[in-house]
Amino acid sequence: MVMAATAMDHDGGGDVVTPGELLGNSSSLEAGRGAYADGRFVRASVTGHRRILPPQPGSSDQRSTVEVVGHKAHGAVPQPGSVVIARVTKVMARVASADIMCVDSKAVKEKFTGMIRQQDVRATEIDKVDMYQSYRPGDIVKAMVEYMTFCAAL
Repeated sequence: MVMAATAMDHDGGGDVVTPGELLGNSSSLEAGRGAYADGRFVRASVTGHRRILPPQPGSSDQRSTVEVVGHKAHGAVPQPGSVVIARVTKVMARVASADIMCVDSKAVKEKFTGMIRQQDVRATEIDKVDMYQSYRPGDIVKAMVEYMTFCAAL
């Protein structure tokens, strides 16, 4: 995506937002760097300042672009649709947990954990999938991110 060099900050001070925080409605805003579309909404995928950029001149999509600019340089961040490389860390009866190492061929700087659900292993006979026979801790997998949830670390 090509970003305009002269970004206008329509929301005043550039509010500080955190991952998962609602940035606006996807009918009026397009997800830019540090943001992702979650159905009808656009949410932050990193911590930083929210900025809204005007639509590209001559573009058929006249929605403004919302982006989140972090306080420091971020590594790659997984978003829905991203292809990731991950290492399986734990296998349970219905799900396997994996640490994401690369997002779209870029190494991650922060720790991200993904879950491979039993129903995502194959398209047919889902109830016959044995997670223990499909994955072992240490396996390297290539997968596409389907959706994201954010949990607070306690």
